[in-house]
Amino acid sequence: MKVCVMTCRITSPCQKVRDGSEGVGQPVIIPGLMGAYSYLMVGRGNAAFCNSASHEAGRIHSRFDLNRRGASQSEAELGLIGVDCITLRQERRIEEAPFAYKPIQSVIDIQVEVEMLDVVARLSPVLTFKA
Repeated sequence: MKVCVMTCRITSPCQKVRDGSEGVGQPVIIPGLMGAYSYLMVGRGNAAFCNSASHEAGRIHSRFDLNRRGASQSEAELGLIGVDCITLRQERRIEEAPFAYKPIQSVIDIQVEVEMLDVVARLSPVLTFKA
């Protein structure tokens, strides 16, 4: 069975409903980036972490840096081989390439280890859309 899940990245750390877990059993989706798994998780209501969770792994390279030098890198170097991506602007594909981000798995593992969240499902990407 395939399930369609749409994820959004939120930039405000105060929007807990979208980028964190409000309490025990509250669902949260932590998106992977292009070609990476996303995770459906539930909060454990851990007050030590303000009943919160991350919403992604974070960037390694800035959009400016990738726009400036990313066009000279190959699809393989950017991590775009095997990634189906629809975009309205080709530069967005380079700006958001997997190469730009830290891996999500260590972020998930740490949050489970410290009893912040529990994994419900690992979601495999089918297609990515970048506006």
